[in-house]
Amino acid sequence: MYKLAICDDEKSSAAEAAELLEKYKKLHPEQEFEVDIFYSSLDMLEGLEKKVYDIFLLDIYIDKINGIELADIILKNNDDARIIFMTSSNAFYKEAFRIHAVHYLEKPILEEEFFDAFDRVCTEREELHYLTFRDSGQIHKVLVDSILYIESEDHYKRIVTDNDNFLIRSTMQMLADELDYPYFYPLGVKSVINLKKVLKITKDTVLMEDGKKFSVPRGTYRTLSELVLKFTF
Repeated sequence: MYKLAICDDEKSSAAEAAELLEKYKKLHPEQEFEVDIFYSSLDMLEGLEKKVYDIFLLDIYIDKINGIELADIILKNNDDARIIFMTSSNAFYKEAFRIHAVHYLEKPILEEEFFDAFDRVCTEREELHYLTFRDSGQIHKVLVDSILYIESEDHYKRIVTDNDNFLIRSTMQMLADELDYPYFYPLGVKSVINLKKVLKITKDTVLMEDGKKFSVPRGTYRTLSELVLKFTF
């Protein structure tokens, strides 16, 4: 699932980009997008306080804060964001190159070029899977395969990886939706483990690579042990 933000002060241009995306999705049904549209840079900045986006379609000439400046702000907090510029002029081409934009689409946007830009983004992301989230006001991106387990701590969830851990405000369901991979297994409602990171399993406990132990829910040992064998060998 890609989280995409479109920012253009011209509603017709934003609608055109959204329409092209719908055409792209029909050709690539395996790719899923969650899209938000903003009509000003300030609205876009407010949106960044509420959600972490993977891809940005930015008009260059927006308002007081142009698309280049907006991209700089985005990348300071999330250097993994992928930027695609849309503009009626090539005046900012060098600036777009400095930012390492995925593409610089000149309006009216050609369908072929739009598709090419999204092919680049999706191909890059297919090789490695990441979980992106906000912790203590900073954007973090961790490899999905590096996550050992997630534990619920009241309204917060602790994400433990090979080398670090993060405490974020989220629901287990939201994280489960993001980690829609067969090797993540829920142990009840308060924890999810990565079956690839299980060191040992008995009828009573699951031992993770970092030494953490979880109780095996009643009646699940056989299924769980078979899954551990499947994903660790």
